[in-house]
Amino acid sequence: MSAPSEQALPVGERIKRLREGACLSVEQLAQRIGLDAEELRRIEERLISPPLGVLVKVCDGLGVRLGHFFDHGPRKLFSLVRAADEKVATRFAAKDGTDFGIEYRALGSEKRERRMDPFLITFDATSEHPVELEGLSTHGGEEFLFVLEGEIEILLQDDRLVLGPGDSVYYDANMPHRVSHTGKGTSRVLAVISLPRGEKS
Repeated sequence: MSAPSEQALPVGERIKRLREGACLSVEQLAQRIGLDAEELRRIEERLISPPLGVLVKVCDGLGVRLGHFFDHGPRKLFSLVRAADEKVATRFAAKDGTDFGIEYRALGSEKRERRMDPFLITFDATSEHPVELEGLSTHGGEEFLFVLEGEIEILLQDDRLVLGPGDSVYYDANMPHRVSHTGKGTSRVLAVISLPRGEKS
């Protein structure tokens, strides 16, 4: 049986392989990106789902693009995503198959040399194991969030904002922040992360 391709591996396993390839211990990478070592270890072991902000920090620490975890298909001048196209969705799950209740639908994965990473994020509060809240996060670039359905809460440094359908927020991602799902049922959010000036995904 052939080994699974890098693209087919779960995100936690791919983080572990990249870290080991860079000859970094869990503690060294965690210190480099300002993350608790136990949280990083649990992400690698697929015990918790990595929030998008944490993935950005891991990418920075490992010297890879955010697209490394979401890109698929050929690199083109544009990225077209049809409503029925399911191949762009990434849903994290634990080793035992437990659903963490969050899905990232990459909307720009085939666009080469992009300076933005757009996602449709779906939070499912009815999941048997919803995403755990992490501490406030910081990383390079900017973020834009537009709520399509449901309700989310975002902490921006000392400000607590509750956003519903039609609400949006745009901020520098180096400001301590945390995004979480607070409503019942499902929330859907259009999220656009811009890369720091000079970086391309």
